[in-house]
Amino acid sequence: MYDSQIVMISRAHRYSPNSVEKDTAILHEVGCRLLDKGLRIATYSEDEKEKPLPQAEVYVTMGRDETVLQELKRKQQQGAIVINSPEGIITCCQRYQQMKMLESAGINVAPHKGNNGYWVKRGDASAQTSADILFRPDYESAMTTANEMKAKGITEIDIRAHITGDLVKFYGVTDTDFFCYYYPGDDGQSKFGDEQRNGKPAHYPFDKKQLQQMANQAATLLQTGIYGGDCIIQPDGTPVLIDFNDWPSFSRCRTEAAQAIAEHIVQKAGLQTIKKGNDRTDKHA
Repeated sequence: MYDSQIVMISRAHRYSPNSVEKDTAILHEVGCRLLDKGLRIATYSEDEKEKPLPQAEVYVTMGRDETVLQELKRKQQQGAIVINSPEGIITCCQRYQQMKMLESAGINVAPHKGNNGYWVKRGDASAQTSADILFRPDYESAMTTANEMKAKGITEIDIRAHITGDLVKFYGVTDTDFFCYYYPGDDGQSKFGDEQRNGKPAHYPFDKKQLQQMANQAATLLQTGIYGGDCIIQPDGTPVLIDFNDWPSFSRCRTEAAQAIAEHIVQKAGLQTIKKGNDRTDKHA
C-alpha cells in the first residue's frame, strides 16, 4: 500500500551553498503544481536521512546524499520511478566522470589546456564551498592546488582551461518546450562570485536552438531531465559547456520552470491527473 503517489525529497543544506531558500522554493512550487493536478504528495528531507523513505509510486528528488541515492536505486529496482534518476545525479555530482562522458559523446566542453588560466574543481562530489572551485593563472599553480585538494582527501580533481567570452547560465526540462538562459554578468546573481572572472557580457550573437540541443543531449546522456548548466559563448557564437547540474534552483525563471517540471513528472511517470473544475481524469503516458 502506497503512503502517497509522489514523495518529494528536498536537498540537504550542505548541498545548497548560498541557495537553500531558492532550492526550497522551486521544490515547493513544483509540489503546488502537482497538487493542483489532483495528485497526492508527501515530503521528505534529505537532512533527515535516518528516517525511512515513505512508500510511493514516484520519487521526485533534489537529493545528493549517497545514502539517500542508494535507497532510491533500490526503490527503482522494485519498480518505482525516480526523477531525476539516482545514476544521473551521481554522475552530475562526480564532475570528473561527467566531463569525460560529455567529451566522449562529442559535446563541446572546456579543454584541458589553454592560455588564460585554469579552473581547478572538485571532481568527486558537488561543490559545497568556494574552496571546491578555484581559479589559477597557470597550469603549474593549478597542479599545485590540485595536489593540495588531494591532500585534504578529495579523490578526483577536474582541471579545465578558462574560456574567454560571455558566461551564460541555462535551464531546461527535457521532453518539454521549456528552455531559458541568462547572463549572470547582467543581473549580478552569483553563488561563489566566480562568474565575475568573465566580466561584463558582450552579448555575442549565438544560436539558442544549438545551445538547447547541446544541453538536451547532455541531459539525455546523463539521465538528468531536470537540469541547468553554464556555458561560455565565444565571440564567434560557439557555445562551450563548462558545467552541468542536476536540478538547479531555477530562481530566475521559477514559475515557468515549475510548470514544465510538473508536466515532465506527470508524463514520465504516466500519472493520472484531475483537471481543476472537472471530474474527468487525464492519462499522461
